[in-house]
Amino acid sequence: MFEIMIIRPEKEIGMGCCGGVCSDPDGLVHMEEEFKHHDEDRRRLGVLYRKTMEEYEGVHISYLDPRNLLAMAAYFFKHIKRGNVPLLKALHSMLFHMKYYAVFIDGKYVKNESEYKLMLQT
Repeated sequence: MFEIMIIRPEKEIGMGCCGGVCSDPDGLVHMEEEFKHHDEDRRRLGVLYRKTMEEYEGVHISYLDPRNLLAMAAYFFKHIKRGNVPLLKALHSMLFHMKYYAVFIDGKYVKNESEYKLMLQT
């Protein structure tokens, strides 16, 4: 079984920094347009997700917001414990590869789509 982690920013809908003082009458600050520039990348990740689920069995994909540092650390700790990735390599990934749309398979950073396919076939 492969465990894939994808770092993806979420759309913001909530109380905002002012606690809803400047919000709409419903009490929420609607920020649907805030991350609109990420929509095309989200669409491509959706295609990648569907193709992966159709072509490969035993794959678990987690989407994590880049602000969710605790969940990312838990992901790497799990794969260090399993022996999938050494501690120093996991720390290097956490420090240098945590960016929007970064993809990791069993704790290993994936640089491009061809490497993604190759790692899933092994």
